[in-house]
Amino acid sequence: MSSDTTSIMDLPTDPTGGGSIGGNVSLSINETNQVISGGGNVGGQGQGQGVSLDQSTINQIVNGLQQASSAGLTQLQSRDIPRNTENIIQDPQIQPNYIPPNRETEDYIGDYEDNDEIISKYNRRVDQDSSLDQLYDEIQVPLLICILYFLFQLPIFKRLLFKYFPVLFFKDGNINIYGYLFTSVLFGTLYYFISKVTTHFSTF
Repeated sequence: MSSDTTSIMDLPTDPTGGGSIGGNVSLSINETNQVISGGGNVGGQGQGQGVSLDQSTINQIVNGLQQASSAGLTQLQSRDIPRNTENIIQDPQIQPNYIPPNRETEDYIGDYEDNDEIISKYNRRVDQDSSLDQLYDEIQVPLLICILYFLFQLPIFKRLLFKYFPVLFFKDGNINIYGYLFTSVLFGTLYYFISKVTTHFSTF
């Protein structure tokens, strides 16, 4: 064979296919982690020394994780696990086909007073006004009579009557029958005039 060619028997075989690797060929797997310092350059100056993990280290890590998992160390603590989920289950807004309900609008028509209520309120107000008017009418007459009687009994009224109408008195100063008749007519006339005036102004 030529010196530029290699025999097929001299080539290494794939160990996964059942063959063996002969000669001086050896395979090694090394994992390196690059450490970049904060103040260094990204280039060769910032790279740290690579760390190699062999098979025993990997097995120890895997065994540690398996032991932690079997001991329950990788699970959440009980205080971090939600216990009450009713608010999630019963909340209709979490449904994918949730449709929000229509807002309740104010019933402006229903809030208005109906005709019967308006009429009843008006009747009550009229009755109350009528009661007050009736009370005023009842006390108006005796109150007016009391005021007139008080004025006619004042000494100044008798002095004025004696000064301008001495014929209505005796010589001793007491009022005679004509004086009683005159004062009675004057009393009735004043009462009639005052009652008419008050009635006229009460109609406004």
